[in-house]
Amino acid sequence: MNYRTTHLGIALIVVGTLTLVATRIDGMTNHNWLLLMGLLLIVAGIVLHVRGIKHEGEGGLRPNE
Repeated sequence: MNYRTTHLGIALIVVGTLTLVATRIDGMTNHNWLLLMGLLLIVAGIVLHVRGIKHEGEGGLRPNE
């Protein structure tokens, strides 16, 4: 599950970035809902990616002491 969460986070960051780039190229920077959607996708992607990395080591195995 953490593997999927990490990659889903990266995918959301990429989609959010592409959304912001597309609004800039098309000259639609005055549409706030598109800019907000891109921002929210990037923030959600960062949160999922960090959560996936944070819980990556919780596989039941303890590291060597």
